[in-house]
Amino acid sequence: MKTETLRIGHISEHSTIYGPGVRFVIWTQGCTLACEGCWNKQYWSMKGGTEVSVDSLIKRIASTEDIQGITLLGGEPLQQAEPVLKVIQAVKELNLSVFLYTGYDVEEFDETMRACFDNSDIVVTGRYLQENRDTSLRWRGSTNQVVHHPSGRYRELEIEERNEIEFIIGPDGKLAMFGYPDAEISAWVAEI
Repeated sequence: MKTETLRIGHISEHSTIYGPGVRFVIWTQGCTLACEGCWNKQYWSMKGGTEVSVDSLIKRIASTEDIQGITLLGGEPLQQAEPVLKVIQAVKELNLSVFLYTGYDVEEFDETMRACFDNSDIVVTGRYLQENRDTSLRWRGSTNQVVHHPSGRYRELEIEERNEIEFIIGPDGKLAMFGYPDAEISAWVAEI
């Protein structure tokens, strides 16, 4: 039996800006949508990142303390829909929530992509459109993107629109910035 794998660009085990509560965030590797102005171009190549087994990823998530759920973004998670669905289903069995980002619109989904959507708690859909960029939005980069609540788990959650940025100092001492920075913050970080 073949081991199911997922190509991953980056993981942040404890983040507070990609969904409600503290989240285990997975940036999948690979995206052919190539939205102009994308923040995550380093995750476009299908050859980058690291291939990990779904089982080992689930074990890592299960052993991570103090998280409310996972967030999947990328790259484009739904271009690896089958292993992503397995991750989503396993995480739900752990009673953790799932936040999924996709550049696809709902009408573009195939059956597996639709299952990923239906099994998630919060999903942001739609291409990032640079001409609609708005850094004051919470959990979205452009005004055309839509927030869905397929499971109903967070349906009553009031989304306070605000820009969120997170800084993490890695084990190598380098500063990493996540979120949707405006030009002033981006320039400040570039000087460091």
